[in-house]
Amino acid sequence: MGAEAYLGIPLRGEGGRVLGILVAMHDAPLPEDESALRREILLAYAQRAALELEQQENRARLEATARVHTLLRPAQNSQEVIQIAVEAVLRETRATTALLSLYRENGDYLEVVAAAGYLAEVARGRRMERGVGLSWQVFSEEKPLYFEDASQATQALFLSGEPSRAAYLGVPLRDAQGRVLGVLSADTAKQGGVLFPEDRHFLVALAEATGAAMARLDALHQARMEARRFRVLAELSARLEGLEAPKEILEEALEALYRISGFQVACFHEVAPEGLRLLMVAGEPSEDWLQQAWQQTYPPGHGLRGQVLLTGEALYVPHYPDHPRALAASVAMGLKCAAYTPVRFSEQTVGVLSLLDFRAAYLEDPLPLLNFAARRLANALEKAENLQQLRTTREEALKALGLALEYRDLETAGHTERVTRLALELAEEMGLSEPDLTHLRWGAYLHDLGKLAIPDGILKKPGKLEPEEWEQMKTHTVLGEQMARRMGFLPPATLAVIRHHHERWDGSGYPDGLAGEAIPLLARIFALADVYDALTSQRPYKRAWSPEEALADIAAQAGRHFDPNLCRIFLRRLGRA
Repeated sequence: MGAEAYLGIPLRGEGGRVLGILVAMHDAPLPEDESALRREILLAYAQRAALELEQQENRARLEATARVHTLLRPAQNSQEVIQIAVEAVLRETRATTALLSLYRENGDYLEVVAAAGYLAEVARGRRMERGVGLSWQVFSEEKPLYFEDASQATQALFLSGEPSRAAYLGVPLRDAQGRVLGVLSADTAKQGGVLFPEDRHFLVALAEATGAAMARLDALHQARMEARRFRVLAELSARLEGLEAPKEILEEALEALYRISGFQVACFHEVAPEGLRLLMVAGEPSEDWLQQAWQQTYPPGHGLRGQVLLTGEALYVPHYPDHPRALAASVAMGLKCAAYTPVRFSEQTVGVLSLLDFRAAYLEDPLPLLNFAARRLANALEKAENLQQLRTTREEALKALGLALEYRDLETAGHTERVTRLALELAEEMGLSEPDLTHLRWGAYLHDLGKLAIPDGILKKPGKLEPEEWEQMKTHTVLGEQMARRMGFLPPATLAVIRHHHERWDGSGYPDGLAGEAIPLLARIFALADVYDALTSQRPYKRAWSPEEALADIAAQAGRHFDPNLCRIFLRRLGRA
């Protein structure tokens, strides 16, 4: 049956957007006046229908928005949001495939990070270079794109490799600032057919909610990571302040970098005559990499690490295999991502700090973190070096002060060095700690410091001292302690050696008449070494005894002059049981 009269009126929504068309047909021509009347009636119906359609669309959008927010609410991180989104597309729409692709700025490509449905395993992880695929069109134009038949689109890619009739809808993912992060897309490639308006409403709402949720959770994660990073760096700074050994300083710095950087390996290469060589590693290096790394050296300019040594500039390599200076051996080991920065102090490079990852490329740029750690490490190492120089200077100054007596011919040449060595050997035999050994050594250097205040007439007298001269001679222990105390840095254990090395086990010594274990241990140890060297050395008033004679006398004095337990150790040490 043919129509003799026809009237079509567009259904327009807000802003003039066409929602549909209302058509009226009649099988006979209409008079002019009746045609105008019917037109007015139909126009009223069209306005009402347009309003109803727009309300339906709005309800559909609101319902879709509510559904997607409910779906995404349980997600704890961006990866969970992404997976929930692609699974929701399949469950809530007529799509057979759902993909979520994120833009990778460093590589300038879109990467499929989540997929569900038809050929999902083929899609997951796929990279699309700029301009390839419909997702790039969505990303570039920053607006949704719908094709009823994607096989007619020249940019379309098909996971099966063969074009087929299928609907496609791609929607940009945006963060809170409106920046496009990637694309959420759906298609009907497996079975064909179209995506209905409600499907499209849902996908648009899902994309909006997914982008917002990802941005929110990423920001929350970033804030937590920054807080953790700040806390670890603050703790690192505090710990480095308290460390003095370069090895401990390096261990702390590398462990902190490994914990907060997200990289697999943190390492430090020191500058050696032949170039950079590995000094320390933290993290999860493979045995193969370690074996190679310990043998490898990097002359200036060799590889990326050598380039950093040569130029003194930090370097981040988000995709190591693509770099022109990448070493073939490192590529073969599977190195994906690396960062390097020089460690400098005293206006010279002392090493290179590195972060390495063998799992993933394009990790977050670590150079701000790496440079901060390098500065803190350099400060700590410089402080440690300065402290070591200070210790060396102090050690030599104390030793020189002790030798001053020999230079005045007050003791046999080499006495200070000999008694120091002998006392330390006995202390090491007993298992004393490093601080105790240091305090004993300083006491040995300065044990007769007080003799600088004794007149030469008494010190150099070849014969027996008069009683009053002997009393004055005995004051050298107290005078020595007083002089040493004024230095301000000597510990009590060192001062005790100076004051008490003439005390006797039976209490008959001086200056305080201490007996037994009331005599400080380091003073008891030093007394044995001092007496042995005095007995075996020639003095103005006596000949040098043989070692056998000296040891026999010491054995006889066990329990009277000397600690009997120390005597046994001393005699065993010097070869007499």
